[in-house]
Amino acid sequence: MIHIKKHSKYEIKKNTVEWIGIILLILFSFISSITLLISLVLTLTLLVQKEIGAIKILNIITLRTVINPGIAINIGNLQTIKWLILFGCSIYLLFSYFKLEKRELRIVKPISIILVVFVVYNIFVALTFSSLPVIAIFKLMSYAIVSLGILIGVGYTYKKNNWSKWMFQLLALLLLSSLAFIPLSVGYLKNGSSFQGITNQPNMFGIIAVLFTASLLTYARCNKKYNSLYIILLPTLIIYMIILSKSRTAFISFIILILLFIAFSNIKKLSSLIKITFSAIAVILFVLVSNLSERVSSFLYKGQDQGNLLYSRINQIDDLKVNFLSSPLFGNGFSVPVLPFKSYEFNFDFVVEPGNLIIAVLYYSGIVGFIIFISYIVRVFWSNKEGFKDLVLLPVAAILISMGEMVFFSSNNIGIWCYMFLAMYVFLEGSSRRLN
Repeated sequence: MIHIKKHSKYEIKKNTVEWIGIILLILFSFISSITLLISLVLTLTLLVQKEIGAIKILNIITLRTVINPGIAINIGNLQTIKWLILFGCSIYLLFSYFKLEKRELRIVKPISIILVVFVVYNIFVALTFSSLPVIAIFKLMSYAIVSLGILIGVGYTYKKNNWSKWMFQLLALLLLSSLAFIPLSVGYLKNGSSFQGITNQPNMFGIIAVLFTASLLTYARCNKKYNSLYIILLPTLIIYMIILSKSRTAFISFIILILLFIAFSNIKKLSSLIKITFSAIAVILFVLVSNLSERVSSFLYKGQDQGNLLYSRINQIDDLKVNFLSSPLFGNGFSVPVLPFKSYEFNFDFVVEPGNLIIAVLYYSGIVGFIIFISYIVRVFWSNKEGFKDLVLLPVAAILISMGEMVFFSSNNIGIWCYMFLAMYVFLEGSSRRLN
């Protein structure tokens, strides 16, 4: 049993001051490339908190990455510096492996071994089968180093810092700030019709809303002292904004999370609070959305011919299928396209959009790599079977968002939040450890 000491007024005040500092730093980075550079450098002051600070830096940079370009300078202008910080903090966290206690080491070791096997295998694939082996290995290592660093870092620090609460607050900052953009044209900047809020595109807003939903419901399930008003208002606001975003991935994922939340709750003891929440969501769907059936159909088909839900991605899927069949057993290299020639050049211009996580792994690593990756996912879920009912929404959310928008391997994007959710699931202890 892990005992978490009560926070003193001083500690609460200190946390508040830190959040104010983080918010001001992020806002300061919006102004220009110079203020962005200064902000990135100042963010490194969090390293005074050692491993905890390194994890916070990774998550703050992730938040800054997805900010609406209509209100902030693009962080891509400082891509090299961003990568140096991401790699530097992740490598620092990797060395925490030697500080882990026996219990945490027993959890981390088998997951790490499978991940290392996946990496070694994909290096072999890159060198043997890939058209762009150098780029494939770089993308592979950027995923592996960051994800493993976060797993080890959370394992070393979760007794000292409540990561579930911290991530909930970080995502709440992003989601609730977006409310102000509903009536503003900049909130629909990408295409003029789909809501993206403070984020850089509607689909990004949608999948972040899914992560926030998982964080909210997990926090509520594991914490007796949560504010009940959150569970009435926030899911209602989330589904409304998801509908505005027109993100199919987010909509379907949100429904699945709600159903799982109900499935793993004791139905006989469901409080009136939860009933009110779902009633409020129903009101949003049926009252605020007129012609519900027609709108849902249009929403799911995205204005394409009805009868083919995947119409908008048929060409993409067909191209991936052809490339997969060219090397079904071993794949074509990690996150790189198939070219008619082999090149050892390195740049960021070669992009592949695999559609979802399953297709991605099969395309990147073939059937062999897919088996290894599934073993990794199964091991993650198995590592905390005692807390499965209370915490399962965290890893499920990370997987669900990657079934429609393949962000799981993207350390340069919000892949870091996927790794955080997996790590929190692995180390938190559900209702046996109440989240303060």
